[in-house]
Amino acid sequence: MDRLLLAIDGNSLLFQAYHAFYKANLTTRDGFPTGALKGFFTKFLDLLKQQPTHVLVAFDVHQPTFRHERYSDYKLGRKAPDEDLKKQMPVVREILRSMGVAVVECPRYEGDDILGTFARRAEADGMDTLIATGDRDAFQLITDHTRIYYTKDNSIVDAAALRERYGLTPDRMRDLKALMGDSSDHIPGVAGVGEKTALKLLEEYGDLENVLSHASEVKGKLGERLTAEAENARFSYWLGTIATDAPVKETLDDCAFSLETTGHAKARLYELELNSIADKLPGGDAPAQDDSVREAETVPVSDESGLKDALNALVSCEAIAITAFPSLAFAGCADRAYVLSAGETLFDACMDEDEAYRMLAEFITKHRKPVLAFDAKTVFHRCGFSTGSLPELRFDAMLSDYLLQSNRPVENYEALCRAWLKIEKPSPAYLFALYPKMSKAIEENGLKKLEQDVELPLLRVLYGMEEIGFMTDENVLSELHARFSNAAGELESRIYDAAGERFNILSTKQLGRILFEKLGLPSGKKTKTGFSTDADTLEAIAPLHPIVNDVLQYRFLMKLDSTFVEGLLKQRDKEGRIHSRFMQCVTATGRISSTEPNLQNIPVRTPEGREIRKAFIPSRGNVLIGADYSQIELRLLAHISGDEGFIAAFNSGEDIHARTAAEVFHIPLSEVTGEQRSAAKAVNFGIVYGISDFGLARNLGVSVQTAAGYIRRYFERYPKVQAYLKESVARAKERGYAETLFERKRPLPELSASNYNVRQFGERVAMNMPIQGTAADIIKIAMVHVDRALREGGFRARLVLQIHDELIVDTPREEADAVMYLMQNAMEGVADLSVRLVAEAKCGESWYETK
Repeated sequence: MDRLLLAIDGNSLLFQAYHAFYKANLTTRDGFPTGALKGFFTKFLDLLKQQPTHVLVAFDVHQPTFRHERYSDYKLGRKAPDEDLKKQMPVVREILRSMGVAVVECPRYEGDDILGTFARRAEADGMDTLIATGDRDAFQLITDHTRIYYTKDNSIVDAAALRERYGLTPDRMRDLKALMGDSSDHIPGVAGVGEKTALKLLEEYGDLENVLSHASEVKGKLGERLTAEAENARFSYWLGTIATDAPVKETLDDCAFSLETTGHAKARLYELELNSIADKLPGGDAPAQDDSVREAETVPVSDESGLKDALNALVSCEAIAITAFPSLAFAGCADRAYVLSAGETLFDACMDEDEAYRMLAEFITKHRKPVLAFDAKTVFHRCGFSTGSLPELRFDAMLSDYLLQSNRPVENYEALCRAWLKIEKPSPAYLFALYPKMSKAIEENGLKKLEQDVELPLLRVLYGMEEIGFMTDENVLSELHARFSNAAGELESRIYDAAGERFNILSTKQLGRILFEKLGLPSGKKTKTGFSTDADTLEAIAPLHPIVNDVLQYRFLMKLDSTFVEGLLKQRDKEGRIHSRFMQCVTATGRISSTEPNLQNIPVRTPEGREIRKAFIPSRGNVLIGADYSQIELRLLAHISGDEGFIAAFNSGEDIHARTAAEVFHIPLSEVTGEQRSAAKAVNFGIVYGISDFGLARNLGVSVQTAAGYIRRYFERYPKVQAYLKESVARAKERGYAETLFERKRPLPELSASNYNVRQFGERVAMNMPIQGTAADIIKIAMVHVDRALREGGFRARLVLQIHDELIVDTPREEADAVMYLMQNAMEGVADLSVRLVAEAKCGESWYETK
């Protein structure tokens, strides 16, 4: 195999990687920035596909170079790297060295000089070189044996490609820079000469010295400048010439490379949560294992007899640890795990999968074994426990991790073991090691009460909701499908008539051609594939042509029909029930989300969307009761801010938005107009989310100045609300997290990000997390209280849905009055606030009728 040196410009690649991930604000779960690292090593692994035999990464030394010694203004004005990037710079070097890659630095010389020096050494040794850089200065180094991998466009540039790009040979690239200069390096060049002019001069005269010697032939001011600034040009040529004789101490032998050694960086990459990169590395070291963790023996179970033996061995164990990924695995002690598997299949022909789960559930129930689990709700469903026979859940590692890292919960059990125990290959037995470790962290972070009194009891409530499901009416869904399909068909015909042709209305490309080329409507932003036809773009041009509103309505109906109506029809069980999954460990605010289907996404603010609620009905002989909190987030804002005026506005019992309008506009309540009430409502809700005057102006359709006036008067009337908003940001910056009234914490690494937009996002979260998160806590506690009250009261009524601040109960008709009273009392008694919590309940024959 021919020898190849891969010489990488470390600074260039690192800066490019950082800015590629700048907006994403990637960090570890404890807030260490990793965007530059992710970008750098993603590209690094891609470069290794060139199969180099030798690799080096050159970095600048942060001190003056030999160029500064002659020209103190060299690179003058360059901004210092962002703090987030500076933190990652030493880590890149550390990881590269652990991979066995030569990291080369040379005092008084730049990374380019190191690349040039090694390229010439390699050539003298009969070796080819590929230089990876985003700096086109390196093009001057191209020879028959040295090529450039230009990272700005991922192209490989040799002498032929360079001539095609610039019409120049490699040597002439220095002449080009000498004439045009380089503002980023503060290289002067010749004033007024840009790339186009410089290329024209070199095309005509060949090289720099010929250009300067023929300056008198160049007409106008350009010729005068070439004559006057000849020495500037020659000095710029010297500044722009890459040294190929830098006194680097490393040799080519020091750069010898083996792909196998890159695996030595795995542990560090996993520690930095760069799992996708670590997973691509060969073999290598596993993460440094926690010394307190014993290796667990894994015993495969492949048939019913083996399962019985395994279960009998666990009779004396204190608890059973269970995971369901990738197959069902259970353990009875810290050093032995039983895994139900047979080769590449979950079970062999001798054993039915459902039977295995049934046997495990029967054993746990019979022997009253407490359970330690990861994602207990999923495990319980697979085991087939009924709601009334759920075992004692002592510990759910997924739930504990979520409480500790709500903004970055782990994706799976493997990642959790890696993060907490530094173990790469997990076993269910490790739940015994995780339990005390994570419980201690829960205790130290003040989260034990939230875990024990809210989240663990809530898991049982959600399990019951998933088990019972929500009854649906097939006839209503079918009627809605027919109605939406017909309405979409009528819109389709109108759209074709207006366009003068048939086309795929849902195709962005085809719709863009009709709207912006054929009909000549003004186009907004463009994407890589053509015109943008997103909702914002179409809504902006809707007044200009009736086809646009028809397109928007057509899209809406098609989504409503396909996603919700047809989707619900497919997801009904034999009894007609929908079993949505309620996700407890997803949102950073603590709110519950639903999936398969996502019932929270039904667009109930439109008449058509609300119609879908008619399809959700009670069980036979039952009615539905819906109860929701009235303006809970605003009530919490009043309580948490402690603003007497805002609290009084609520406790007056009057319309809060009208009362706010009267206070803000200094007018009697009876004189508040609809417009003023709408403005006050927008400010009331906007304040919770840290709305700006620009955002409020857009929402209300008024000028920014008018919106700013609304916000100013609001804060003048409710000064403690403004003080709370400022204090919440300051407090979160000091602590590193925002917190609810029930001590749920959301880490906020965004507050220390170098990206302004990311910091602004962090500040908005710091303002609204205590409000939104507390509202989420309250509805969760209400669910636990309502469920407990129903069971302890002997009611047959059951919770079937939680959505935002609303609870739905399916109840026998004869229990309706008592259940309605019970729900209101339970929901209103969740927290003792300075503003009364108000829950409003309504009974109906469908979800639609409970609102």
